[in-house]
Amino acid sequence: MTQTWQPQDGTDAALAVLRAMVMIADATVGRNTEQLTLTQFRALRVVVDRTPVTMGRVARELALNPSSVTRACDRLVALNLLEKAPNPLNRRETLLAPAAAGRQLVDRVDRDRRRVLADVLGRLDPPARAAAVSAFERFAGAVEADERDSRSLLRGAT
Repeated sequence: MTQTWQPQDGTDAALAVLRAMVMIADATVGRNTEQLTLTQFRALRVVVDRTPVTMGRVARELALNPSSVTRACDRLVALNLLEKAPNPLNRRETLLAPAAAGRQLVDRVDRDRRRVLADVLGRLDPPARAAAVSAFERFAGAVEADERDSRSLLRGAT
């Protein structure tokens, strides 16, 4: 049986928050680099967080086609944000690691995002801010609870 969601279930509010977060994500990447798309930045983020990592793992993490990830990572290499090397344990794989400039960019975007989010949270009264932070923590935990289910859920989203 398929469940039909009603507007009062919170999905409209969650969608509004999602749009605001995507706007913040786009703006902070745009402010810190004019050269990267959000997808390229997301690939860089995975490499920084998981280094060393294969192209295939980046594609799985982002739920993207491997050829799209290869193009994104090739662009990051050309911009000296990533380094590529053959995997000594499996010659068919390419390992990715962040260059110093790539790590610095991710750190700069994170600082900018924290500043923007702190500004937004600072506009809320203390009880609302505490409730929002608690809701964010629970929401993130629910998404991350089972990575495999989360990824299949995200791949199925349109």
